[in-house]
Amino acid sequence: MHSYEDRMKAVMLYIKYDFSAADAIRELGYPGRKTLVRWYREYEATGELHRRYRRGYRRAPRHTPEQMQDAVDYYLDHRRNISRAVRTMGYPSKETPVKWIDQLALARRKINMRRSSGAFL
Repeated sequence: MHSYEDRMKAVMLYIKYDFSAADAIRELGYPGRKTLVRWYREYEATGELHRRYRRGYRRAPRHTPEQMQDAVDYYLDHRRNISRAVRTMGYPSKETPVKWIDQLALARRKINMRRSSGAFL
């Protein structure tokens, strides 16, 4: 990440060199063309650049705790069949509901144990 001063210097050179990203990047050695244009657009729109980067940014969860609990309850009430639960609840894959079951149902998930085709000696 570049400091505020480095980003401002890059934007000012971009403006000074008549919006030639290649010339500004050649002189500074950073950033890429798309990044420089993005910094310029931010500067043009607000009159300055952001001072800090957001750290620890996390996207809001896709599913509410109620939806998670409903999926686990359905699984437990319908003979612990994960395929049926995923299909009925409309989830695209098994991985996420399996994690919920392990978290919320305290490892009450049915695990299929299949024997290998080889003979035991």
